[in-house]
Amino acid sequence: MKTWSITQRIFFTCFLFVAIFFPAIILSMQNAYERSLTQAKKEELSTTAFAMISEFEFEDGQAVMPPRLFVEDLNLPGSDLVAVIKWRKQQVWQSQSSIDNNINASMFNLLFRQTDGHSPQETIFLTDFNEENPHFALSKKAEFFIDGEFEQVSFLVINNKNVYEGELSTFINRLWGWIAVLGLVLLGLIALSLRSVFMPMQKIIARIGEIEEGKIDTIDDEYPHELKPLQNSINKLLNSEKQQRERYKKSLDDLAHSIKTPLSVILGQADLSSDIKEPVLHIDNIVKRQLKRATINVVGFLPSIDVFPVTQSLLDAMRKIHQQKSLSFDLEMPQPAPVSIDQTDFMEIIGNLLDNACKAARTSVKVVYEKGEKLTSISVIDDGKGISASAISAITERGRRLDTYSEGQGLGLALVVDMLESYGGELNIESDASKGSVFRIQVPHLRANK
Repeated sequence: MKTWSITQRIFFTCFLFVAIFFPAIILSMQNAYERSLTQAKKEELSTTAFAMISEFEFEDGQAVMPPRLFVEDLNLPGSDLVAVIKWRKQQVWQSQSSIDNNINASMFNLLFRQTDGHSPQETIFLTDFNEENPHFALSKKAEFFIDGEFEQVSFLVINNKNVYEGELSTFINRLWGWIAVLGLVLLGLIALSLRSVFMPMQKIIARIGEIEEGKIDTIDDEYPHELKPLQNSINKLLNSEKQQRERYKKSLDDLAHSIKTPLSVILGQADLSSDIKEPVLHIDNIVKRQLKRATINVVGFLPSIDVFPVTQSLLDAMRKIHQQKSLSFDLEMPQPAPVSIDQTDFMEIIGNLLDNACKAARTSVKVVYEKGEKLTSISVIDDGKGISASAISAITERGRRLDTYSEGQGLGLALVVDMLESYGGELNIESDASKGSVFRIQVPHLRANK
């Protein structure tokens, strides 16, 4: 399962926030606007009803309305606003806007029946009157003194919802459009902010990469104060590790010198018997290997080095050392050829492998460099008579050596394995009796001591 980066997690969280919060804002604004628009429509219809009441009169027992009303929409045939006056359960007047209008008498009769039982002076407002074709409807009653007594007169107003729904739809569409644009802009600003926030971290990571490549020794750039402790800790760790490694190497060098000197004196005795000389030589080999193991085990974080000039120099040396065999040497390696390893350790590793390859080769020795996604491989190839499968499995055991090679190879290859293990690498051996052997070392690109 792929692990998301911190940037991806934060951006996804912000995306969820936008996806949930913005629609919630839209819905709340939509509801508020719809309520406001409905209230405005109610006030508009109430104003129309009051205007009709103010213009209504009785003359000679007949309801009279002026030929042209104050509300202009009632004067226009086909208008979305239609009004009717009911008195004594009879329609006594209807607006000119009812001409060529789909708001028919049946709708007014339905409205009159729904509002007939309400008390005087009460205003009835319906927002979804007539389910098949929704309209706004308002009923207002007023009492007039007629023939010596007060009688109720109903003023009914019906307004088509087309304009209302059009305005609401336009508002919602524009709102969604602007919110979508705002959401994209916000996500873009968040992405830029995340890039700006993590840029110092990426810069530190890049500097660590440059340290690993050997380009710089410390991180000296200016960073936000929140990252100063991290910068100081990295620099202190690098400096402490370097000093510790140098102290260990110096102490081990001193120890090696103090041990080798007495051993050299003993081995220099002319009358030293073979029974004593062989154990002393064995002790000398053990000391050499254990001191080397101790040296490589203290290696911590190391920068990469360019191994091309080192390899080229070793090949030139092998050409001189084994010149009697007239071997051909081939180097397939780019410039530069980075490997995260200590230069002294690399010289010993490749030196051992090249020396063994020259001893086994018939005509040629080849070195091939390959950089993979995670590992760097360097192969030393010879065209000798090869090594058996059982010998390959035992070749790196402590103190073992092959009679087909010179004395000391067993210790040399064991040291190679020890050194590679300290770098998280390994030694692979492939051999064919007809083609020769391939000794391939593999070292991770980035390493830190375990």
